[in-house]
Amino acid sequence: MFFSSFLPLFSEVGNLNGQNDQLSLIFKEAKTEFFAIVNKYLEKHFRKAELTQEDLDRIANAEEGIPCLFERIMILAYQKDAPLYAEWIKKGDEESLEKFRGRFIDLAKDYAARFVGSLFRKQPRADFAMMLPHNKGKSTLDLVLQTLGFNAKKELPKLPKEKWFTNIVEPDLNSQWCIDAVNARECWQKTQGEGVVVAVIDSGIDPYNSLFKDRVIPGFNSVTQTTPPWSGDTPPMIDYGLHGTGVSSALLAIAPQCQIMPVRIHDSDTMNDPPYDYWLTEQAAAGIYWAVHHGAHIISKSSRLLPAEPAVAEAVRYAYEHNVIICSSAGNIPRVHLGLRPEDTLYRAFDKEVLLIGGVEKYEGKIRPWPHSVPGEFVDVAAPSKDVFVLVPVYMEGMKNAYVAGTSLSAPIAAGVAALMRSAAPPNLELLKKPGAYVRMVTQSLKETARLEVLALTEPNEYVGHGLIDAAAAAERIRKEMNKRK
Repeated sequence: MFFSSFLPLFSEVGNLNGQNDQLSLIFKEAKTEFFAIVNKYLEKHFRKAELTQEDLDRIANAEEGIPCLFERIMILAYQKDAPLYAEWIKKGDEESLEKFRGRFIDLAKDYAARFVGSLFRKQPRADFAMMLPHNKGKSTLDLVLQTLGFNAKKELPKLPKEKWFTNIVEPDLNSQWCIDAVNARECWQKTQGEGVVVAVIDSGIDPYNSLFKDRVIPGFNSVTQTTPPWSGDTPPMIDYGLHGTGVSSALLAIAPQCQIMPVRIHDSDTMNDPPYDYWLTEQAAAGIYWAVHHGAHIISKSSRLLPAEPAVAEAVRYAYEHNVIICSSAGNIPRVHLGLRPEDTLYRAFDKEVLLIGGVEKYEGKIRPWPHSVPGEFVDVAAPSKDVFVLVPVYMEGMKNAYVAGTSLSAPIAAGVAALMRSAAPPNLELLKKPGAYVRMVTQSLKETARLEVLALTEPNEYVGHGLIDAAAAAERIRKEMNKRK
């Protein structure tokens, strides 16, 4: 991947940070500006009365009273232009550091305004979310801080070293129906995803599980990092929400030899269903930028990516232009039994930059569209999303590996197929230099080889797009396309 030239650059930044007091001064200056802007904007905000006096007092003294607020926000803000910042730090001359200073302080001011705005941005389903145990009774400020990773667990689990990588992975993982449904096993005769890096943007991963031994490369944890963005600090990558480990195991069921880059942007225990959701969009954008900058070929994200959010739209476009494939789940129809309307969560998905994956299930021996998958005109193809066997972290007491359901599974399964395609027919450098060219080729190959007949359908629809993906057929098609371009 031509973008991998940034990798050595990042590894040097941490060493330079300790040698250059100017960076510390810049960070301190930016922090002062950040809190000054927060207080200035909030003082004049026309909705200020919606906040409690206690919240206002905490914000007014946030530098002392809300530990690492600035650090957590700037970790997210920094990722978009991280290569540029890293280059200036690497040069280290007066002109470069002055450019760094100006841009970083401007960024701090911008994100101060975003923080103030986030205090007044409720989700449409805020009333429902406020009834959930992890949100109930909390103030607006606490709910916003929660989306920045406050309250997320960060301690290493108490698992003795002699128990690392000792669990036995059940045969169900490699014998389940979803593997044959997407025709992955036929691909394994040529490749199992070797040499392909898939970033899983989720709640982290179980670092002690036998399945992931030698399959996981260093990742990004924006939830618990509280040092300057360039510090090189790498908080432990632990999954306390189960979700990241589960979808990562589904990915390896399809492409057993690919490499997983875990990108932890949320904690399923405290960051799901937030009444105030702004910072989850910034978390998603930061995760995408980090993955692209650090050599991911494919990104799997098992939750929606909203194109109406500027931060997300820019990050998705960035990945697309650098030919990094993003597989995103279509989503599940919400909890209608709790009074939520399906139309409240429908959204316009990206129409070309993202592969939007619908769900299918096996029912009475036949494969059909999964009725709980959110329909949409931009659903591209479909993958299994029910009765998929996944793993849970070995340190989670009382939890067992199991068959589960949800379109959260369709994204990593599709990402696994994309990994098989890339490994079977690696794109050449000339193709990767053309913005979006490889993404379009993969998308077209998946659509043209997807199967409607196995779903008893004759035309594409809003639940399954062009049909159930076929790994072997898609890999063969893209191989032929690559040969034409030689």
